[in-house]
Amino acid sequence: MGMVTLLGRSVRGWCAVALAAGLAVALVARAADGDKPAAGGDKPDASKMPFVTVDVKKKEIRVECEAVNANMPLEFFVCTAGTAEHEAVMRTPAKPSHIHLALLMLGQQPGEPVRFSKAADKWLAPHGPPLQITCEWTDPKTNKVVRYPAYRMMRSVKAKKEMPPMTWIFAGSRVMEDGKYAADTTGYLVSVVNFDLTVIDIPELASNNNEFLEWEVNPDICPAKGTKVYMVIEPVGKGDSKGGEGANAGNGTSVPLAAGGAGGAAQGDEAPLSNVKADQEMIKKYREAWERDIRPQAKLLTKITQTHYDTIERLRREQNRLIDEADRVGRVIDQLQKEYQEMTTPRPGAGDGN
Repeated sequence: MGMVTLLGRSVRGWCAVALAAGLAVALVARAADGDKPAAGGDKPDASKMPFVTVDVKKKEIRVECEAVNANMPLEFFVCTAGTAEHEAVMRTPAKPSHIHLALLMLGQQPGEPVRFSKAADKWLAPHGPPLQITCEWTDPKTNKVVRYPAYRMMRSVKAKKEMPPMTWIFAGSRVMEDGKYAADTTGYLVSVVNFDLTVIDIPELASNNNEFLEWEVNPDICPAKGTKVYMVIEPVGKGDSKGGEGANAGNGTSVPLAAGGAGGAAQGDEAPLSNVKADQEMIKKYREAWERDIRPQAKLLTKITQTHYDTIERLRREQNRLIDEADRVGRVIDQLQKEYQEMTTPRPGAGDGN
């Protein structure tokens, strides 16, 4: 396989469409259900998206999934059921276009998938709003809900170490020329390597050539095959007090923090292995210092983070626009060179007067 499934095809058209939320919603709805486009003032109807729950107030999307735990190097964290399950941690019956629509409902606008620029003579990494993905399921041993960051459910093929902390990005796939939403056809939902038709990708270049695949299922964390899992997608820096592991589940019950070691049993379920105890006074001291110096700056930090992201995103879009213009000029040059070559190339019999 190459770096992307389709080379040289512009995604600029889809990104421009997605920037106009109403039209994007209509296109995604048409791709998902085959209905006529919604009227301009119509609001998205989350009730028509099976297996997907959107909480706009919490800025949270919950997607019903099932663990498949592929036993080979991974290309996807989640794919659509019946597609690339042999290369994914989980599968879902949900439509990728519905996840795209759900992200639009949270105010997220897609960036751009990976692509090759002829003008720059290099691959350009995908970009878009950063997303946090966590997963919840019921531990059959404790009958309690556990919650893990998605990256911990994967480990390196060679070193067998957990994937470092990371965020995904909303790249957005695209609507194809036949009007279908591409990811609904491919099943590409959440990738761990780059595909130009995926909805959610990683923010750096990662080849999908088999010899470069880096990640596999982490058996120390992932539940058994067939386990029902809820994938929770949230915008990074959404500004509420909800944490990662240890946040509340959708039913309002407390979710135990997962232990940091292999196996991940819930807190409080097992006796301590030794009588070594943490220095609670020291912990309290540093916690109080953090609360005193950091907590009052929460709004400022959020604003700084958002301004930084917005600035980089706008500059990246301008950079890509200029690269697109250079590519466009390059295609004109290539065409003129081709036509000139055809006009000036001698042909057999052209000069004999016949």
